[in-house]
Amino acid sequence: VVISIVLGLISGSNKNKIVDKIIDVFCSIGIAIPSFWFAMIMIFVFGYKLGILPILGMNTIGREGSVSDFLLHFIMPGTVLVIAYLPDLIRYVRSSTIGQISEEYVIVQNAFGASKREILFNHVCKNVLLPIVTKSGMALPMLITGAMITETVFGWPGVGPYFVNAVRALDYPVIMAILLLSSSLVIIGNLLSDILYSLIDPRIKEMG
Repeated sequence: VVISIVLGLISGSNKNKIVDKIIDVFCSIGIAIPSFWFAMIMIFVFGYKLGILPILGMNTIGREGSVSDFLLHFIMPGTVLVIAYLPDLIRYVRSSTIGQISEEYVIVQNAFGASKREILFNHVCKNVLLPIVTKSGMALPMLITGAMITETVFGWPGVGPYFVNAVRALDYPVIMAILLLSSSLVIIGNLLSDILYSLIDPRIKEMG
């Protein structure tokens, strides 16, 4: 979320410039490539060809308690999850930033000699946070679903492989439980959005 806000602010404040175009190309590629395909590309390049990252599992056999080994195994799955949802959030922040820059308060700040950086991160960013909170809350169940796919591809023991095995075995109670969990995440995501709303803008809490 932090990365998407920073890149979205930079992209929106430099509309149609080279920085904006580079970020837009990155977002287009990230949205176009399915997460499971991107995961397989990373496995092929960094696992097989370069051999610099472990391919499967959470730990190397014999190093189950090593934090550094776990983090090394986490690089590829974590990158896949970030790339899967980062581009959409960046474009959302970009469009919100472009809309905010045309507002009167930004024109007033420019008239008073405020720097571009100060306007973006002290004023525009606050108004962009509210819609991004909503977007992030809605993305929570999608993030868990993406994690299930990533777990399956990278061989991590988790809900993903468990769900796949349950579908293959027609284990209906397990399938229903996992689907119920996914549905509950939608409610939790909306609840967290409401809580964060009141923290970001106390006026919402007073109005409620």
